[in-house]
Amino acid sequence: MLKVNPRDFGTDTDLIEAYKNILTPSLGHFLDGGMDPAIRALWKPVKLVGPALTVETTPNSAAALGKAVEIAEPGDVIVMSRGGENLHATTGDFAVMNFQEHGIAGMITDGLVTDQRAIEGLQFPVFSRGVSAIIAKRIGPDEGAVNVTVEVGGVKVNPGDLIVADEDGVIVTTFEDARAQLGACLELEEWEAYALGQLKTGRLLSEVMKERQTYKEG
Repeated sequence: MLKVNPRDFGTDTDLIEAYKNILTPSLGHFLDGGMDPAIRALWKPVKLVGPALTVETTPNSAAALGKAVEIAEPGDVIVMSRGGENLHATTGDFAVMNFQEHGIAGMITDGLVTDQRAIEGLQFPVFSRGVSAIIAKRIGPDEGAVNVTVEVGGVKVNPGDLIVADEDGVIVTTFEDARAQLGACLELEEWEAYALGQLKTGRLLSEVMKERQTYKEG
């Protein structure tokens, strides 16, 4: 049976835009919630930030993915669980073009995708466990769910959670927690930019790092 729950979560455009300019590891200094490193960007460099539109599929049916696209709003990130299926690809270039028509920002799945070169050409952010030339077939009745809690890459993802991802990995958090850590992320990146600038002048890393605490306090 296929269950589609309404998309009833909000978003924060300003926060999303802020994190588009922050490296994912910067947030990873302050939060856990990182997906299995096996979930990797299909192409790079890439940046993906947005609210999670969760999709639960089964090894025999990926029908829920199509239903999710129907209710998606611009900026949503599809986060899809494949229920442990790691042989068949569910998403290729035509599916990605459909995502783009609906304004979907990107997709993350613990399963496989196909048409890697074409998807890179479309510049659509996709994170997956890998690629496959074997395409998923429809077997039996439609199953799965949309807008339910799913587990992808070892992390529980709730509808509306904030996804922050780039070629270094995927972090799942709440908008509230991301908002609370924004200042720390900005300060860290400011410090790192300063430190790199100092190193380029010929100073030693050990010398520059002694300034870390005073820089932070200042």
